[in-house]
Amino acid sequence: MLSVPALLTGRRRAAPAADPVLRAYLNEQLAAATGLGEQLRRASTLEVLLPERTTLLRVRREVAADRAALRTAMRRLGASTDWAVVGVSWLSAHAARLTPLLHRLPVVDRVAGALPAPHPTREAVVEGLIALEDVLGGLHRRAVAAGLLGELVAAERAEWAAGVRGLAARARAQRDEVEAAHRRCAQPLLRT
Repeated sequence: MLSVPALLTGRRRAAPAADPVLRAYLNEQLAAATGLGEQLRRASTLEVLLPERTTLLRVRREVAADRAALRTAMRRLGASTDWAVVGVSWLSAHAARLTPLLHRLPVVDRVAGALPAPHPTREAVVEGLIALEDVLGGLHRRAVAAGLLGELVAAERAEWAAGVRGLAARARAQRDEVEAAHRRCAQPLLRT
């Protein structure tokens, strides 16, 4: 509730500082959402996932919106953003782009710039599957953590808290969509 001076000045009282452990947890979740956005961006650029690009980019936009809802909740709960934690997560997501090189047998073809095959190669399919599995892991983590965050703000009646309470359901729906894309991507590999 706003105090009379806050109503007169139009400013809200600053939220009390959050418990340091809660602040660390929320920053880890913010960092994970940042990394997940980068994983989705990377997956959407893979040639083998071209048919799934629209879905992946839409899920990325939704994750960005959910990340914004988390930042709002953090401000309301008095948990400041630890940009070092968020930055390290962003960097690690960028470093994950090197992972496919370790999983592909014909690395020389990739380095030498071999022409893409008319149909996805089995190696490209595996690269797409690994990228989607990284995304699925991040979405599952988000769904679990969002359930806990929803419980944390269950008593709050403010509009921002309603957005936080909806994060778990959105993360599960996003995970289901990306899992369906994973199954579609796996079809060429299953047709041996």
